[in-house]
Amino acid sequence: MAFLRFLIGAVRLILKGNKVYYAWCLFLLALIVAGAWEYLHEMLSGESQANMSDSVSWGFFIGHYTFLVGVAAAAIMLVIPAYVYHWEPIREIVMLGEFKHET
Repeated sequence: MAFLRFLIGAVRLILKGNKVYYAWCLFLLALIVAGAWEYLHEMLSGESQANMSDSVSWGFFIGHYTFLVGVAAAAIMLVIPAYVYHWEPIREIVMLGEFKHET
């Protein structure tokens, strides 16, 4: 029951906004649709469509992907002690990586 109230409240918040907000949402929706279309096209035609048929470009793709997974894991390992355990020395480092505006 609480989850249903949460969903209804979230939908109400999403539907509030002016014309600029709706234009931005429409733009983001268009990007999502274009990305899904290209993803489907690549899945149907294979990696040759994206010029990833040779081992060098495939290796670059996998290398960058694993690097970014490692960056995300490192960020999580910094955020957990800072916010969950309230460890102040590491929190100063985490603050450098986030955009936080306190009023």
